[in-house]
Amino acid sequence: MKNVVFKLSLGSLAVFAAAQAADVTYSKDVAPILFNRCSACHHSGDIAPMSLMTYAEVRPWARAIRESVTLRRMPPWHADPHYGKFANDRRLPDSEIETIRAWV
Repeated sequence: MKNVVFKLSLGSLAVFAAAQAADVTYSKDVAPILFNRCSACHHSGDIAPMSLMTYAEVRPWARAIRESVTLRRMPPWHADPHYGKFANDRRLPDSEIETIRAWV
């Protein structure tokens, strides 16, 4: 009987997670993150290899963006976070990473 209850709980969590992901939109949730955290480099003619200024530019890269932010390769931050707090820390908080993951 415990297995049945556990399986129902996992199913409920999956439905809840899918409902949360359905509420995430590019314009409301993801675009502000990309503008605030990525656009300094990811715009036409700058150091980054692609522009991330519009939905049309972002969508083809969605899976790569998800992977890069989940693995914390982007945005780049080379300072040792164990040393102290930095005013210019560019790392994404977990909540922003989860928003991007849910959107993708």
